[in-house]
Amino acid sequence: MEVPFVSSGAMSRAHYALVRKVELATTPQAADAILLAEIEAIHYRLTHSTLTQKQVKECLILLLYCTTAMAPGATPDTSFSLPHAISLAEAGKTVQDKKIGYLFCVETMPKHHELQLMLVNTLRKDLHSDEVPRIALALDVLIQIPPEDVIPAIQDRLFELLSHTSPLVRRRVLFTYRSLSEHDRNILKHIVDKTRKRLEDHDHAVMSAALALCIELRSNDLLPDTTYHVALIRLIKSTWKSLSRHHTGSWILLKGLQALRATGSLSSEDFDLVHGIVSSKPKAIPLANAIIYECFSLLGSCLNIETSKSSTIGRDFIECVRDRLTSDDMNDIYTFVKCLECLDPKYWAGTSSNVPAVLEAWEVERIMTLLGCNDQLIRKKVLCILLKVDRNIVESYFTQISASNFAAVLQDGSGNLKKASEVIEVLSGDDGEAYAQQVVHMLTSVSDNPHRKDHVYEGAIEEVLSYIRNSTVEHRSGCLGVLFALLAGHERSFDSSLATILSALVCEYLDSCPSSPEDILRGLATILPSHGAAIQDACLLAMLRVAANCQTIPEEVLGVVRKLQETGGRYIKRRSTQFLELSQSPQTLKDIVAHTKSNSLPDFLLALETYQGKEQTTSNISRASSSSAILSVDRPSSRASSAGAASKLRYTAYETPRPTPKLRRRASTSSSLSTHSDASRASEELARTFTPGELALATGRTDLHEIGRSPMSSPPTLPSVQIMDEDELADQVDLITLESPFVSEPQASIASLAEPEFRGVVELTGQREFQRMVWRTSRRSC
Repeated sequence: MEVPFVSSGAMSRAHYALVRKVELATTPQAADAILLAEIEAIHYRLTHSTLTQKQVKECLILLLYCTTAMAPGATPDTSFSLPHAISLAEAGKTVQDKKIGYLFCVETMPKHHELQLMLVNTLRKDLHSDEVPRIALALDVLIQIPPEDVIPAIQDRLFELLSHTSPLVRRRVLFTYRSLSEHDRNILKHIVDKTRKRLEDHDHAVMSAALALCIELRSNDLLPDTTYHVALIRLIKSTWKSLSRHHTGSWILLKGLQALRATGSLSSEDFDLVHGIVSSKPKAIPLANAIIYECFSLLGSCLNIETSKSSTIGRDFIECVRDRLTSDDMNDIYTFVKCLECLDPKYWAGTSSNVPAVLEAWEVERIMTLLGCNDQLIRKKVLCILLKVDRNIVESYFTQISASNFAAVLQDGSGNLKKASEVIEVLSGDDGEAYAQQVVHMLTSVSDNPHRKDHVYEGAIEEVLSYIRNSTVEHRSGCLGVLFALLAGHERSFDSSLATILSALVCEYLDSCPSSPEDILRGLATILPSHGAAIQDACLLAMLRVAANCQTIPEEVLGVVRKLQETGGRYIKRRSTQFLELSQSPQTLKDIVAHTKSNSLPDFLLALETYQGKEQTTSNISRASSSSAILSVDRPSSRASSAGAASKLRYTAYETPRPTPKLRRRASTSSSLSTHSDASRASEELARTFTPGELALATGRTDLHEIGRSPMSSPPTLPSVQIMDEDELADQVDLITLESPFVSEPQASIASLAEPEFRGVVELTGQREFQRMVWRTSRRSC
């Protein structure tokens, strides 16, 4: 859509024109070329011209656009413009000018750059200014690129700005202290008291910044835990009370609860405060569910709850959220199960003799029905809750869904199988080996059914691969150890789903495999004969990846692939041929692996197909070049032919014919011509002069009398042909010679090629002249 300059938001006409050129570029490479050319042009302007502040600002804006619009990974050099940006930030007449200069330094100046020293004096001047925008600009720069050398020059002024009347300045000063503490942590010692006061600021943005700085002070042991705890409780109380008037403090309340949870302690007064927040059921305020969950999480993390409170904690808190269990909103149900997971079951499940069960029978039944919920997160949370209550409940549920060779799975497809894999995740916990063994048992049990032997359960495959990829290193190591050991042993058959999982894991985690690549290759080869084309394709791709790490390819593996090449379909034949060819070139396979974006099987396939496409293109080009070379040998060029023919001549060649006007006649499709045109043409032909030899030839014709009987006014219509000059005819002779390699010299002269029509004219004109001569002779004799 065409956007006019007025509505575009561009800073200048040049900015608008550059953006339009980049947007209209056909390829990303073309757009980058435009941007690089613009950077070079601006570089020339800044180094060879004396520009005004307005022109410098325009150049900096264009450079900012060029650096941000370049393709990812491209880092053009714009350091030549940093002195101009610093000068604009210092000498800018307006806040807008200074903002452009500062912004350019923030976006393009690297850390610890030598020109940061030039910014120190400019920042100090702006911090001592009475204008809030200039102070805010300087503080923004210090937050993002804090120069180490600026601390002595501005430390006193920053301490004064902590009490500035503008909340915009107070908030930025707190963040500036946190940024400068990366260079010198001692700078925080003098602001502990003022930071605590800022926690009670009337502006919520300042309170949030003060809370972040208090967390930094506590981590550096500059704020005692007791003082920190008291400050947090005050913050939570004041924020909670202010929520009844306005809802802008929801974020502050949430952050305060999170900071209190990090302390790990909760007094009786704190318990009452948290219970008051939960019991108010703050559904109308923003982040209500997050605040309620944080309160339950705070209770679950604090272990020093008083004994008098432990008997009622479950009833008091669950009573505040039990209405969410019957809600139609899935977010409310998820909030309930998350809160229930945070509490220890001894406070609500009735597992302790001192604490009765809080939930009623219908509520427990409602929780159990959530195991069949369509929401995966809710299902997993319910399983975790049941596992905390009693592990036997989860094991019984798993036995139920896995009975009769997963009969429910066979009826409903991979949906129940995916649920079974979720149960395995919960039961195995941090034991990766147990998880792998349970997954193998589950998939093997399903494949025992003859109707589902070759079925691929995509949901279960996705669940297993995602879980292994997102698990910890220790858990993943144990899981891969079991699966790779089964594959390297190649003593059993694998079903389609398990074969797909193994192929993907081998390709992605081959470098961490404890078995040798040759054993893994043999194991994958045993999978090929017993599965269909889809599984064979995945296995062959994984085998190509493994072959890149093999010193030599086992002969039995090559034999299996050759047999598959003979018996497989067209696609599998092509993939088998690809394996047999590339397995003999390990360096090529290593190059392909090096160009993959990641270790996953799809990315390896993409790199492989890209390589094959390049090879095909190169093969086509070489084939075309060889064909051209053969043609050039068999059919020499016209210059070479002319040179060869000239070398065979035994006499001096004729001069090159001079160009003559081309005689062209337009072909006519009409049945007759006008009498005037015929008569004029006949008169022109009769006006020609003929030699005695041509006249003698004309008298020897037997059909002269028949032609002479026709009236002079209606001469016979001659075929209309196009007469070409000698240069064109000579070119035709050369082309004919090229087409026939056995003809070394033209058999007919150029004149003979152009004579047929003229011979007809000569014959007709000679006949008429002969008739006139006979008529005059007979008249004289009379």
